[in-house]
This record gives sequence, C-alpha cells and structure tokens, in this order.
Amino acid sequence: MARNTTINSSPLPSRQSGYSIVELMIASVIGLVVLSGAVTVFTSNKKSQELSSGMARIQESGRAALDILSNDIRLAGYQGCTDGAISPVVIATNTPTITFPTGSLWGAEIGNSSWTPSRHPDLTNAGSDPLPGSDVVYVQHASGRTTILASSMASASDSSINLARNPDQIVAGDLMMISNCHGADIFRSTAVSQPTTSGVAVTFGTQANTQANLSRAYTVSGDATTTPMRVMRFESNAYFVGESGRTDASGNSIKSLFVLDTSTDPIDNPTELIEGVEMLQVLYGEQQLNGSVRYLPADDTSLNIEQVVSVQIGLLVGSIDQVTTGKDNRTYLVGNQEVGPIGSSAPLKHATDRQLRAAFNSTIRLRNRSPNIGS
Repeated sequence: MARNTTINSSPLPSRQSGYSIVELMIASVIGLVVLSGAVTVFTSNKKSQELSSGMARIQESGRAALDILSNDIRLAGYQGCTDGAISPVVIATNTPTITFPTGSLWGAEIGNSSWTPSRHPDLTNAGSDPLPGSDVVYVQHASGRTTILASSMASASDSSINLARNPDQIVAGDLMMISNCHGADIFRSTAVSQPTTSGVAVTFGTQANTQANLSRAYTVSGDATTTPMRVMRFESNAYFVGESGRTDASGNSIKSLFVLDTSTDPIDNPTELIEGVEMLQVLYGEQQLNGSVRYLPADDTSLNIEQVVSVQIGLLVGSIDQVTTGKDNRTYLVGNQEVGPIGSSAPLKHATDRQLRAAFNSTIRLRNRSPNIGS
C-alpha cells in the first residue's frame, strides 16, 4: 500500500518581537530630557564663559587705561632737575603752547558742543569732539627716558649736541628738551645720526627752529658747579573719550580712550588707545594753606591750576559684547559723579544694554609740583 508522503510546506507562524508605541514614546521623552539637559549645561557654560571673558577684558582695559593716564599725568611739568616754576626757552617752531607751570596740566569739562574752560588752542585739530559728559586732560612734560651728553658743547652757538645714547629712539622732527638745574631749552631735531662709539649727534637747524643755537652751553657734568643735566623727548598729550567709528554685533557704537599728540609738526590725528572706555572724569587736587587738598573739576572757576598737587581720575569701562541676560540698570561712581542708566536720576547716563561695566578710580600724586602756597 502506497504511503502518503505529502509534506505540508506552509511555514509555521513565528512569534515576532519589538518596541511598542508606548516604549518608543517613553524613550523619546527620556532622550529629549537628556538632550535638553545637555543643551542647558552647554548654554550655561557658554554664558559663563562669555561673562568671564567680558569681565577679564574689562579689567584688562581698565588697568591699562589707568596705567597710561597715571604714568603721563604723574610726570606733568617734569623738565629734569629744573624747578617746575621756571619756563623753558623754546626755539622750536610750530610747537604746542609751552608755558610752565600753568601749561603743563590743563583740563576741560565737555558739554553738548561746548568746552568749559574754552577749548585749548592746541586742541583745535582734535578731530571728532570728545563725548559730552566726559572730560579732557592735557599734560606736558619731558620724557622719563633720559640720557646725558657724550661730550660738552663748545659754546651756546653750537647747532648740535652729542648724546651718550638714544633710549627714547629720537628721530628727525621730534620735539626735545635739554636741561640742567638752572634752565632748559626746547628744540626740534632736524637730523639724528646713527649711534657710534662717540655718541649720537642731534642737529637742530633753522628749518624747524627759530635759531640754530641754545640759550646756554650745556656740558657733560651739567655746568661749572657740576649740577646734573638731562636730554629728553618733550611730550604733549591730550586724553579724551570719543567714538571709535565702529559698532558691536548689536549695532551699538563702540567708545574708546584717545590721545592727541600735539608735539608733532604737523599735529597728527588722535590715536585710539583702548576700546570700551565710555567715560573719563577728572578732578584736580588743589593744595590749601593748611596743607589739605580739595578736589575740583576743571570748570570750577576757583581752581588754581598752579596749586594742583594731585589728580583723581575715574573711568567707566564696558564690554564690547552683549553678555548679560538682563539690561544694565546699575549706577556707577566714576570720579565723584554718579553714572546711571538712561531714565535714572543720576547726572550722567550710560546705555541700558546688556554690556558688562565697571568703574575704575585712582588718585595720582604729581611728582614735579611744589606749589608756592600763599604767594
């Protein structure tokens, strides 16, 4: 009998497994929570880094600005060992106004298209005006990087001097001062030789001076009584805060600290020193009969600039980027002035943006002032 060998070829149903919709939804929610946490941590770290970077930049800019201003103001009126009350003999042409001791330190308060006192004649070519509400301080002095003569002048009619070295990198056209304890001359170099074993020859010809001779014959030792002598660059700088002409990522104007060097012939345009400086406030410390010092702004008509022995400077410095989460509604003390947000009762205002800001204040003692109180 034949056997039925027919085989059922239909496959047996297999049991399939996988994630259910509920499980997928739970996994998606968990993934979103983890991703949200990672984004939050990243954003927080990024914001913290921006704040730290902004504050570090403000601190660096503030310290640098204070150093520049302090170093220059501290030397106001310096002319070697010559008494600051003695005015130097000026033979250079096209020079700034040089009237020691009254001209070695000057300041003004800036209003809307106004200066108080009136704009200094040396600063008519200052380019764009300083910002209203800020101050200008103007300082004159010989450089602290001094040298001596390699050889004495044969006579006052000599049209050149021979320097022992050239630490200030003097070149033709620079305004210079030579002094001993009895007097000083200011002239403009017309030629400067390369250093040799015998020194550096500096010529002062009539193409940049009213005459090709100084008021006296300066010697290596100073003079017959061996009083010291010095040769230096003459510096004449006005500092103010103005518009940089640039904007930040949000389109806000960037302000900077500028310097105008009035010793050059012709006078150059102002040089931008440090960006982010929004305000400069200056007070002048006038010594009183009882030895105390009162601090007055430049527009105070009772201020006697010849009796000023110290200067207080205040700076408001802001970050360039918008790094805070909220608007800056703080009030800062800059010098003796409160600087508050727009709409506040503070006399001076800063923008209500998301920039970081900090105030920097310092008092500078003038090294070369010996006021004659009561004279």
